[in-house]
Amino acid sequence: MQMDISFECDCGEVIKTIVGVPMPNFEAEKNRDSATEHYEEILCDECGKENEVMVVNTFFAADCYVNNGDNEVNYGMPYFPEDDYDDWYESNKTQYEIFNDHIKSIESLLEVQVESSVQFSLLVMLYGHIVAAVEGYLAATFIHKVINSEELIKKLVETDPTFSKRTFSLKEIFEKQSALKTTVADYLKELIFHDLKKIKPMYLSVLGHDFENISWLFQAVKVRHDCVHRAGFDKEGNQIVVDEDVIRELVAKCTEMVTSVEETVSKISEPDDLPF
Repeated sequence: MQMDISFECDCGEVIKTIVGVPMPNFEAEKNRDSATEHYEEILCDECGKENEVMVVNTFFAADCYVNNGDNEVNYGMPYFPEDDYDDWYESNKTQYEIFNDHIKSIESLLEVQVESSVQFSLLVMLYGHIVAAVEGYLAATFIHKVINSEELIKKLVETDPTFSKRTFSLKEIFEKQSALKTTVADYLKELIFHDLKKIKPMYLSVLGHDFENISWLFQAVKVRHDCVHRAGFDKEGNQIVVDEDVIRELVAKCTEMVTSVEETVSKISEPDDLPF
């Protein structure tokens, strides 16, 4: 895997590049033990300094640090390079099927008998995984539909406030469709698809899907943050409320929402020869 990063060198030069992301340790039983590290030296073309980049990946999140955290860094979600896309499509699985596979795994894990001392940790991991599965579905579905449709690309360019501020003219965009698809794909990869305040209107304006009231999902995203970054505790140090009933209710709500999205996007026609 890899991720896009950008940071400012000590000389003031802004460096944008792609770094590798290691796979987590899948043999680990707990998230804290799944961490793997990857190091790279990124040369600044302006001053010649070698900046040390460290990427740490776990079951739930990948984080990036530059020069031991001395330099602030912006980074996106890990993704597989386009060369690996063919391997994904060979499975012939849709994003909806992949989401359902995640849900089946979660339901199976709920049936596993574990000691009471570790049950909370298991439920915390499952909660984070459910929200991550939803985020993955929303991201992959939106990107796939948009970059395979000139009409949807046009809608995105016309309606997305951030994208429309980019420094090129609409004339240049529609004269170079192939370059536009790459630009759109790169832009969408940078988005965080659990930023629901941005994603909800994008789905409506581009794909025509209205999520309606998903306040429960906004709350679930907040809880997921505590699950992933604080191992199930909020910033005040209080343990979050999560049990099997909470997990099953979240599974039901997420499944219902994703099914509704799938019903909407399945009506969007696609060309026979998909470029992506």
